[in-house]
Amino acid sequence: MKFPVITSASLWNGLLFIALLGGMFLYSLPAVFSFGKTQTDTWSLFVDGKLLRKFEQFYDKRFFLREPSVQAWADIRFLLFGEATSGVVLGRDGWLFTNQEYLVTRDLPANLQQQVQAIVQVRDRLAAHGKKLVLLPVPMKLDIYAARARVQPDLRAVALYDRFVEQLKAAGVDVTPVRHAFLAARDDQALFLPNDTHWSPEGARLAAATFARGNPALVGTTAYRSQQVGSKPHKGDLMNYVQFDTGLAATDFAPVDLPLFETLKAEQTVSDAALFDDEGSPLLLVGTSYSKIDDWNFVGFMKEYLHSDLVTLAQEARGPFQAMELLLQGPQLADPGLDTVIWEFPVRTVLAQNMVAARARAEQPSHF
Repeated sequence: MKFPVITSASLWNGLLFIALLGGMFLYSLPAVFSFGKTQTDTWSLFVDGKLLRKFEQFYDKRFFLREPSVQAWADIRFLLFGEATSGVVLGRDGWLFTNQEYLVTRDLPANLQQQVQAIVQVRDRLAAHGKKLVLLPVPMKLDIYAARARVQPDLRAVALYDRFVEQLKAAGVDVTPVRHAFLAARDDQALFLPNDTHWSPEGARLAAATFARGNPALVGTTAYRSQQVGSKPHKGDLMNYVQFDTGLAATDFAPVDLPLFETLKAEQTVSDAALFDDEGSPLLLVGTSYSKIDDWNFVGFMKEYLHSDLVTLAQEARGPFQAMELLLQGPQLADPGLDTVIWEFPVRTVLAQNMVAARARAEQPSHF
């Protein structure tokens, strides 16, 4: 009977393995002590298994090989499969799309009806306080620039905008659609930023101009003028989900040059802008980051094309219902000087699985 013989190679493999275990043990000791100092009620956490899970998460974030290994895997996925990481879908020529616009829930018709009903309730509540609601649905980037996508959108997502508008009109909600204007102009200029979920300043300008044409009764008599005052490199929020080395395709994923605009009264200068801060307006714009972020200048373009100042109540990364809830719970609801509420409403909100989930996610950051 022969017994296994330890060769020199096997011996060295064993010694290296033991050394690796010893090194990892010594490396882990500071993390263990640091973790222990931050924990309370450890016994109950240990009994139900939560302590081990918390330590795994704590250790994983501190592990020195974590970031290099994550990037290496992301590089492999990009080079071999043309894929990005969770949260973003790669398009053509450096265009990026949020995966939210690809996720079409199975109960979309029911969810669409729920959202329309919720909007009708908002309309009725505003009407009870003497205010008119006009909805401005923001089209999905994937819908407008499907030709830039490698993965084509679900046909239900493509049809969603028009179905949303139809149901709103059937429910008696005033709505100003802008999708067809975007489709007609998409080849002339970039209406959405390639590396961002949001529209470009030109997209914001087109939305404002289309809205004003559809609502001539809201157009005032005060002239505003928008002009470009500079530009800046813009990384884009979707680049936060790109974990591979963008140097692998540097020309596609470089920051875009974002023009910056400023809107003032036609005869107003920057130095006397404060003179007009207290002027009232009958218009109130409620919206999301499409309105909140100054880089798009949507509020300024709305002033220019409506020939009127307007009050703005917008929330970044919280969705349209969160901002509207602030209005319904705030002092503006009882303000007799406000008679029209313009609601900027991203249509991809309708892709949320249900209203309960949508309102729960309003407490969490998103692309809206």
